[in-house]
Amino acid sequence: MKIKGEVQVDHDYEIMGSGKKTLVFIHYFGGDAGSWHWLARRLQTNHRCILLNLPGFGSTRPMSHPSIYEFSKFINACIDELGLTEYILCGHSMGGKLALYAAKIMEGVKPKKIILIAPSPPTVENMAAEERDRMLKHPNAEEALKTVKGAIKKKLGKKKFTYAIESQLRIDENTWDWWLNEGMQNNIAERIKDMDISTHIIFSKNDPVIAQEAIYSEVLPYLKNPSVITLGKIGHLIPMEAPRKLARQIKRITKQDVL
Repeated sequence: MKIKGEVQVDHDYEIMGSGKKTLVFIHYFGGDAGSWHWLARRLQTNHRCILLNLPGFGSTRPMSHPSIYEFSKFINACIDELGLTEYILCGHSMGGKLALYAAKIMEGVKPKKIILIAPSPPTVENMAAEERDRMLKHPNAEEALKTVKGAIKKKLGKKKFTYAIESQLRIDENTWDWWLNEGMQNNIAERIKDMDISTHIIFSKNDPVIAQEAIYSEVLPYLKNPSVITLGKIGHLIPMEAPRKLARQIKRITKQDVL
């Protein structure tokens, strides 16, 4: 593992902070480990933030046959490799769906809690065929720009906006196509509905990608007694649009009991 500034960098993950409470972050479809940097900087004083780079994202080596199961196994292998004994699993969008399945099939230490941020539903994520066809033009800078603009409600600074576009363009083409054609349509709802892990959902009522109605109809019915935190005036890229506000909510969740 090499050191990059204050961030420990590995091919599969980055580590920010050295606090007693450990958070494992799984990025959204268009992002990678770096998409969490703005949030992790606000958590790292009291938390150890482990930012995963899923295979095929962040210029990492892709899987030959990506699947929800294989990605979940990868997540759990990273957790096992790090020797984590207590941790909270946090997933954004696609990462939310993967977090649920990873927790379900984890044979080692399961997460103490799960935090889902604007999660892709464990059922089927509803996307118009025209939008899917547009997004399948990849890598394409013009389409990446449209995708980022269409996902946000709060203006991103130049650095964040550029990162959101460039992280998309780094994604392996086969991995990109897999999620749009298969992953987001893979229904795992029946597999995870009996899972008894404290789960917290954070989403925006103004999200243009995962609508509020989808959270209530396609996510909450499959979770046991989840807590819900609703935000406003933010789009889908919550960790980048409102890292301060999101950090505040995560801190409240981690303070509810001692890890």
